[in-house]
Amino acid sequence: MYIDAHAHIDVKEFDQDRDVVVNECKILIVNAGVDLNSNLRSLELERKYRNVIAAIGFHPEFIKDKEQEILKSLELTERARIISEIGLDYYWIKEEELRKKQLNVLELFLQKAERENKTAIIHVRGGMKDLLSTLPSYKVRFVIHAFEGSVKDAKKIIDLGGLISFPPVLVRDKYRQEVVKQVELDYLMTETDSPFLGPEKNTRNKPCNVALTVKKISELKNVEENEVIEKITKNFKEKILASNDRIPFPQ
Repeated sequence: MYIDAHAHIDVKEFDQDRDVVVNECKILIVNAGVDLNSNLRSLELERKYRNVIAAIGFHPEFIKDKEQEILKSLELTERARIISEIGLDYYWIKEEELRKKQLNVLELFLQKAERENKTAIIHVRGGMKDLLSTLPSYKVRFVIHAFEGSVKDAKKIIDLGGLISFPPVLVRDKYRQEVVKQVELDYLMTETDSPFLGPEKNTRNKPCNVALTVKKISELKNVEENEVIEKITKNFKEKILASNDRIPFPQ
């Protein structure tokens, strides 16, 4: 079974063939909400599809335009098993005041993750230093989604107890490939970030493309693909879901 630990299959790019995309391979998909509407759609997808898990969050990119949705999104975390997409984005958000707001919102969601004993799947683009200084204040399980940091950053994340997740863009990204070489399978996770970060530029990514991530990890680590799949599934069950056994795993 494949694990797509971070996707956005609720978006319009999948309106025409969502049923096919969700069921075209044996896979478990975490659908990450980014604002109030997508959080609600994620919960609907979990109700509809046996192999979809809803994650509730607030994307840091929306701090400028959708701040009024934060409190309701925080409330909705109680209805989900995972908290995401949350984090810091200093690539799109340049204003210092808005970056501080991002950090405040991240801390609110980390508090919820700690209180509700849920894993946080975190977006970080350009804010790694602030993230690394914030995480030690919270006792939370966490994953850095679509990791684009250095090997040094990856080792700091691991030291803090986190996992590093890679989408299919890995097949064409030498920088990310080097990180995979240096990180043990025990700390890796697979995802797609569908419909983004696919194996080819300017094409729609989809959950079952996670197989391409698995294949590339297998090549980089010089191990069988089945070993990668088994280890990723084990990491997901034990380090992301932890004691939560209410989620069905496709057989």
